[in-house]
Amino acid sequence: MADIKRRIAAFLGSLLLIFALILTILPIPIVAYSNYPLSSSDAEIASALDYLRNNQTTQGDIGGFGTSAWASMAIVAAGEDPHTWKVGSNPSIVDYLEAHADDANFSVTTDVARMILAIVAAGENPANFGGINFTAALKTLYDDGQIGDTSLLNDDFWGVMALISAGESSSSEIVANSVAFIKDNQSGDGGWSWGVGQGSDVDDTACAVMALIAAGENPGSNAITNGLNYIKSQQADNGGFLSWGATNPSTDSWAIDAIVAAGQNPTSSYWTKNNNTPIDDLLGFQDTTDGSFPDWQGNPSPWITAYAIPALLGKPYPVKVLQPQEAVSVYVRVEGQSSTIWNGNVTVSESTITDDEGNPHYLSDPTALGALDEASQIGNFPYTVRYYEGLGLCILSISGEGDWTNGPWWQYRVDDYLAEVGANSFILNVTTPPGPPHYEILFYSSTTFSETPLKIALNKTEVDVGEEFAVTVNAYNDTIHNWLPCANATVHADEDCVTSPEGTIDISISSDGTFNIFAEKSGCIRSDKVLVKVGTGVESSQGQVSLSATIVPAISIEVTPDSINFGNLTSGYTSDAHTLSIENKGGMPIKVTAQVTDQAQGLFVTGLKLDNSSWDSFDTTVNVNDCEEVWAKLVVPLNYAGVGQKAGALLFWAEEAS
Repeated sequence: MADIKRRIAAFLGSLLLIFALILTILPIPIVAYSNYPLSSSDAEIASALDYLRNNQTTQGDIGGFGTSAWASMAIVAAGEDPHTWKVGSNPSIVDYLEAHADDANFSVTTDVARMILAIVAAGENPANFGGINFTAALKTLYDDGQIGDTSLLNDDFWGVMALISAGESSSSEIVANSVAFIKDNQSGDGGWSWGVGQGSDVDDTACAVMALIAAGENPGSNAITNGLNYIKSQQADNGGFLSWGATNPSTDSWAIDAIVAAGQNPTSSYWTKNNNTPIDDLLGFQDTTDGSFPDWQGNPSPWITAYAIPALLGKPYPVKVLQPQEAVSVYVRVEGQSSTIWNGNVTVSESTITDDEGNPHYLSDPTALGALDEASQIGNFPYTVRYYEGLGLCILSISGEGDWTNGPWWQYRVDDYLAEVGANSFILNVTTPPGPPHYEILFYSSTTFSETPLKIALNKTEVDVGEEFAVTVNAYNDTIHNWLPCANATVHADEDCVTSPEGTIDISISSDGTFNIFAEKSGCIRSDKVLVKVGTGVESSQGQVSLSATIVPAISIEVTPDSINFGNLTSGYTSDAHTLSIENKGGMPIKVTAQVTDQAQGLFVTGLKLDNSSWDSFDTTVNVNDCEEVWAKLVVPLNYAGVGQKAGALLFWAEEAS
């Protein structure tokens, strides 16, 4: 326990143990102050900044590594650029932090979080600062639905603030689950502690409130209201907030931050006690001779002064927040040597890709590799990447296919163009500027590095039995960046046929059904498939069941019911079985398989069972005018940490039975 308390104090100057004597050491008269928030031109702020500036060394630091991070945030809160804070021509405070980036303890969440907050505040990239990806480093500390040590809470508070500051979406798994963990550990008195199961204190309650607000919590929610009520219960007659029996500038600062984060004014009548406000008490600790605020021993402290400046300016943590990267929707196709591995639409923003040695790589932008990662999760196929110095992340295999040494190798194209950078470095455009949106990414297995894509076009996609329709096949030319007719390409329909020198052929199909038409040729990448419906009344597509909302039924198969509510469940529980009926409405026997997607941290993808087996092994044949019953149930994993209503979709695919 003592070690935990030391760790807390080492990072944040945890105010649980160290400020009980401040009022007896510094009996400074309190003067009422109502002009809130202060501005950087006010004497109190200007003198505090001067104190920090006077304590900067020729190395660029102010009070050492950790305090320099807090000082940088205070500088930014005051509207100044920390890059300009330097002694003469020596390194700036940002230069100092970058040069000493590896001084952070990467096994301690709060160390990494503090650096991210400072890096973002300074306008730098937390994914590449001093050659270190701090955002990815923080994410590696996410474990068992929370960030850092499972016995601590303060690391979750600051971890959430840091991730939000770095542009992480509040709906991401790591933030959403950590927020749930924070809420689950709110004490009965409304407050929070530094550790799980410990007594509440103002400092950590204030940090919890800031974290929840940063992650999008409604300031009027019960969690925030109860947290502020606890802080109010600890307000002393002098307007400040108690920590171990006395008020102190650090506890006051963080409590003020929480009040402001929740949209309230710390000088309002509600936060005034005996005509004293929290601002009055905090300013009462400032040394008017040098502008400093004291530490627990009464000594002038750059560290505590850096806490006070944002609070007085009404700038709670995180001081600055990067906007989450706008998501990009693209069509992804993965072509193996002998068949199509997957095709479909994905939406991608940021990504964390794990290489074959287990090392995570955070990609803050929507990338081609991020799109492959999304596709692999939706399509349930594996892929592996390896990190090479100077090359980045290289795709070794997809769905078990690929050999980095002897081939085949994986390449990719974006909107037909052969990419010239690694898939982890190709950033997908959303709109213009910075460029036109990207629409399609083609990953393909290559043996020669010279393969070019094929494209197939049909003049009709619905025909009668025996009716001719025209097929055109073109090949992409990388020299002129255009499509040219492709002769001698094999067109796969009910029977194979070959294109003319003009790249065309007229074909007919002699039986009812639905057919995927595509083209192949040696030295080329097979074309995408085009669905042709042959015959009257024979239509085949897809039937799907929403697991939380209504999904439009398919044409050739009818699935009832069209939604399933598995009810209220908790981790480790299995729902009751629900009956689904799949009716063949077409004109031929069909093979039916299933696919599951969700936005629930894999709840349905992992836990949905069809006929007591995993959904991805479901495979049944349904004869014409016949109906197949399927039992569906949901098994909630023991380690599932999500709460609230969760959504997913079960998609049934129908194709001609072999």
